[in-house]
Amino acid sequence: MHESSGTQVAALSLRGISKKYSDVQVLTNIDLDILAGEAVGLLGQNGAGKSTLIKIISGVENPSQGLMFLDGAPADFHSTHEAQNAGIATIHQEIILVPQMSVAENLCLSNLPHKGAVLDRRALFKEAQQAITALGFDLDVRAPADQLTAAQKQVVLIAKALRQKARILLLDEPTATLPAPDVTKLFALLRKLKKEGTGIIYISHRIDEMYEICDHIMVLRDGKHVMTERTASLPRQEAVRKMLGTDPVSSLEPTQEPSRGSLLEPSRKWNFAQATRERFPEGAHPAFEVRNLTDPELLDDVTLRVRPGESIAVTGLVGSGQSELAACLFGDRKFSSGHVYVDGKRLRTVNPRALIAAGVGWVPDDRKTQGLVLNMDLGENFSMANLRRIAPHGWVQRKLEKRIADEAIKTLKVKCQGSGQQVGRLSGGNQQKVVVGKWLTADAKVLLLSEPTRGIDVAAREDIYKEINAFLAAGGSVIVFSSEIEEALMCHRIYVMGRGAVVAEFDQHDTDLNQVMSLLR
Repeated sequence: MHESSGTQVAALSLRGISKKYSDVQVLTNIDLDILAGEAVGLLGQNGAGKSTLIKIISGVENPSQGLMFLDGAPADFHSTHEAQNAGIATIHQEIILVPQMSVAENLCLSNLPHKGAVLDRRALFKEAQQAITALGFDLDVRAPADQLTAAQKQVVLIAKALRQKARILLLDEPTATLPAPDVTKLFALLRKLKKEGTGIIYISHRIDEMYEICDHIMVLRDGKHVMTERTASLPRQEAVRKMLGTDPVSSLEPTQEPSRGSLLEPSRKWNFAQATRERFPEGAHPAFEVRNLTDPELLDDVTLRVRPGESIAVTGLVGSGQSELAACLFGDRKFSSGHVYVDGKRLRTVNPRALIAAGVGWVPDDRKTQGLVLNMDLGENFSMANLRRIAPHGWVQRKLEKRIADEAIKTLKVKCQGSGQQVGRLSGGNQQKVVVGKWLTADAKVLLLSEPTRGIDVAAREDIYKEINAFLAAGGSVIVFSSEIEEALMCHRIYVMGRGAVVAEFDQHDTDLNQVMSLLR
C-alpha cells in the first residue's frame, strides 16, 4: 500500500486480501491502492501470487478473506462479467480466443452489435477495425483467430479490453509475445490511457518495462507483501533483491552485467556453447537436420542442422517464421516440400509419433494448450512422453511414474505439493519446468525449444538453463527457437530468419548483438 495524494480516493483499494487453496496459502493479507491515472507494477517470482491477485480483482477467483473497494465503495465480484461491468478489464498471460471465430467476433464478443435480433456484421467489422487501428496495428478483422500469430492474438486481447472503456486495466505479461516495435506502441497507448485517468496494474518479468511505465512498484514474495515504493526512488538492484530475498548479484560473475529486458538475465552464466567440454566431431552425422523445407504460407527453403552436443538458435522478430518452423519440425504443422533427418536417417513420415520414437522432444511456445494437460497431475504430465517405459504392456506402472516424477521435481526444483498435484495449479514458471522435464525423463536425444523461457522469472530460467546445459554436456542436441536475441546468442550457432527464410548463419564466436539486430526485418 502507498500513500494517496491529498484526500484523493483510490480508484481501487484492497484490504487484507488472502487466498488459500486447500492447505496452501497463496496470498496473505495484501493491501493495495491504485489512483486514477496511476500505474502500479507487481514484481515477484513465479509463484509469488501476482496472477492470483489479478484473478481476484478481475472476478475469476474469490478471496478467502479481505475486502475490495472501487472509488471507496465496497466491491464483491462473483464473475468476470460483474468485474467488467464495474470497469475492470483484464489481459491475462494466457491467450484466450475462440479459434473459429473472426477477429471482430472475438473482440466484440461481450457486446455484439445487433439490428433488432440479427447480428449487425457491418457495424461489427467497423467497430473492430476502429479498435485495432486505435492501437496502431493493421489486422484483417474478418480473418479467423486461429490464423493469427501469438503477437497478433495479444493485440486483439488488448483492443478487446480497451473497447470496454476500462477504468482499471489489469495487464499480466502483456508484452511476452510482442516484438520491440509493438511494445513501443503499447507503452505509448498506456501513457495515453493514464493521462485519461485509467488506473493500471502491470505484471512483467522485464523490469525495464516497469521502470518505463509504472509510478509505483509493489513487491510480492511467497504470497506476502514485501514493500511498495515510488519507482523513481527505488534502485533496480534493490527491487530485485527484495523480490528474491537474497543478493541477486551473487549468482552472477562479478564482471557480468544484467542484460537488457529481463530481470538479471542469466544468459551469460548459462552460455550453452560452454556446456560441451570437447568439441563435437566435425565429421559426425548431424543429430537432426532439415533440408529445403517450405510450407504453403510462410516458410521458404529452410535448411539447418545440429550435431550431437551442439546448440543452435533460430531467431528473428515475432512472425519471422521461427515458431512455424518449430511446429513443422515436430509434425504439428504441414509443409509442402523438404525433408527431415534424425541421426542421418530420413524420416518417411514427419508427425509427433515418429519424432518421439526417434528421440526428438518439443517444448512448444504455448505450454498451456500444447505442452501440458492442465487437469492432469504432475506425474501424468511427466510420463506422457515416456509411455514405452511407464506402460510397456499397456497399463501404467504408477509407482514407477511417481518415482520418475519425484526425481524430476527435485532436479528441476518444481515448487509444488507433490507429483499428485494438478499441473494447472502451478505457476507459469513451474509449469514450464514440467514441459521441459517430461522430455528429459523420456531420454530425448534432440530438444526443439520454442520460446523456452517466455514469461517466466529469473530463478525459473536459471533452473531450466542448468538442465539444458546438463543435457548438452551429456551429448544431447538443442535447437532454440526464440525471439529473444540475447537467448539466441547463448548457442553455438545462430540462424537468423526474416519473412520465413534463413537470411544469415553465424558462429557464436564470430558475431554479436548488433550484427544480429541489423539483419532483423
